[in-house]
Amino acid sequence: MSISSLRRFIALLAVVFTAAALPLTARAQDATAIQLEGKFSVAYSGYESLPLVVGLADATGYFGKDPIFLMPADQQALGTYKGTAVDGSYTVTLPIEPQGRPFDVTTGQVVADSGLRLFDIRLMSDVASRGYMIENEDPIASSMKIAVDSKVEGGTLIVWAKDGNQQFPTGAGADKILFTADDPRAGLAAGYSLVNIDKEPFTITQEAPHTLNLITTGGGDVLDYTSMTCAELIPALVDRMEQYYPYTALHNVDWAAIRAKVIAPSATAKDGAECEALIRDIGNMISDGHMNFILSSLQNDVRGSLGVLLEPTSDGQIVVAFVRPGSPADQAGIKLGAIITSWDGKPIKQALDELVLQSANASTPHALLDIKVSQIARGPLGSTATVGYQNPGEVEQTATMKRVQGVRVNIPGDNLQLNQDVLPSGIGYIRLASFADYSDMTNFDKTLDGLIKANVPGIIIDVRGNGGGWSQISDALSSRFFDTTMTIGDVYTVDGRYTYTSRIIPREPEYKGLVAVLVDENTVSAADLFAYTFKSTKRALIVGYTPSAGAAGTVSGGGYYLPNDGYLQLPTAGFQDASGKEVVEGTGVVPDILVPRTIESIVSPADEVLRAAETALVAGQKPE
Repeated sequence: MSISSLRRFIALLAVVFTAAALPLTARAQDATAIQLEGKFSVAYSGYESLPLVVGLADATGYFGKDPIFLMPADQQALGTYKGTAVDGSYTVTLPIEPQGRPFDVTTGQVVADSGLRLFDIRLMSDVASRGYMIENEDPIASSMKIAVDSKVEGGTLIVWAKDGNQQFPTGAGADKILFTADDPRAGLAAGYSLVNIDKEPFTITQEAPHTLNLITTGGGDVLDYTSMTCAELIPALVDRMEQYYPYTALHNVDWAAIRAKVIAPSATAKDGAECEALIRDIGNMISDGHMNFILSSLQNDVRGSLGVLLEPTSDGQIVVAFVRPGSPADQAGIKLGAIITSWDGKPIKQALDELVLQSANASTPHALLDIKVSQIARGPLGSTATVGYQNPGEVEQTATMKRVQGVRVNIPGDNLQLNQDVLPSGIGYIRLASFADYSDMTNFDKTLDGLIKANVPGIIIDVRGNGGGWSQISDALSSRFFDTTMTIGDVYTVDGRYTYTSRIIPREPEYKGLVAVLVDENTVSAADLFAYTFKSTKRALIVGYTPSAGAAGTVSGGGYYLPNDGYLQLPTAGFQDASGKEVVEGTGVVPDILVPRTIESIVSPADEVLRAAETALVAGQKPE
């Protein structure tokens, strides 16, 4: 998502009174329906074509000590909208007595009984077109001004009072924290009030017309650190990452060691390159598949190429999977299927172990190895590499090669280019390259509908190389394979303010036949969780050379724009099963059928993983 550049203050086109002047005997509203309407223009890309849902939502979790919460579907007060997320309008009719959590304004907590309830008008994505709000969809606009850390910075609350004996804050008090004991308060009339908290004293109105425009939420924002000096940037990065990172214990992240390595040097960094080297050090010390860092001074370090693609075998050998004709590797005599034995005078395993990551880290050893075998052949233009190798049927040799400008090529026999709907065996096949766009879902549904109509006995879903995307899209796709709601796990934040149970809610028509899901070390994030959904419910066989990447975190609000067009991201939320155990992260989704990756399978144009899955489904094999 792009950084939010549009912040609108709400225009209440009404007669308003300052809360301090609002009399305790202010007229209660008539017991008739109240209608709110307004406009919205979501500043994030990617939502242009998505279905949406808008309605009155419980806002207590944004202020107090309780998690952010949505009412059950049958208790939601939903409205209608026109247009798109980019340019739309809405209408919501407020119920006479709304469903919501009673809230104590003196403690900021949900309580068993209170005369007050807090709401906002909320616009959310609705990928599966269910027509109601669910937790794993994105809140993209609100009557409140919600910052990147889910804290409210202004905007308008919809407050409901059961009678005229209620009081409401007119400001945040001396501690500058709203809903604490030192808040100044004034009487609040019965019924609904619109409370604008942009400035103190707060403005309250009950008078028509009720026009309330919505503000893009900050949950998908990328934090803008571009104007910071290195001495400001490095401490700010480390402090915020430590505060929000969910996997500190799981990945044994030593924040004290990170500070010891980078804080003092940041104060004396002479230029951007020295500062970016410190950011790279941070990236190398956090073993997380969502730890990505794009740094301009490091790009030159990977522009050069030897023209060779390497892959590891299951038994630890590093094998040449492709040689570009005319490349330095080709001119040196390196052939397809060659075993790499050494690199710059070191055994290949040692060279890989010592390699400094230049742009990304990984959550699992197999995903980390994949990154390193890709990176080791690259380097600065004109730099050299001395490589020990053994071609098939030949003795070991050594060649020194100079890196040249890399060229993107289509690799012959690329196993992931298959685009058939039905294999010769009669098994269906669907390739899912990403979950990054709504069209991924519509195309999937169209293909699956065709396979259901064709009555195929089994379907292979290929998510190898799928770098993830939106979890609500992956959830919606998997929902076509279930007839009852399935609880998959819980998404959580360190502070507990944002947590929800991930559920797969069935969509029709359901596919009832056998299923296999293909994974590899590049099946990441939402694709990891897609595979886990099928694995944990025993709905599909998982097949692959390796487990999936094992990167299950959520990165909303975890991206940073850095000086010199740099970028870094790290998760802000984690994933665990119903028992509280971390799953997927750090392990990946382990195949039921683990296919050995051999030299023969690497050099062969045949797809051994696809073949294994097809054979299993033809034989009627099911998960155990």
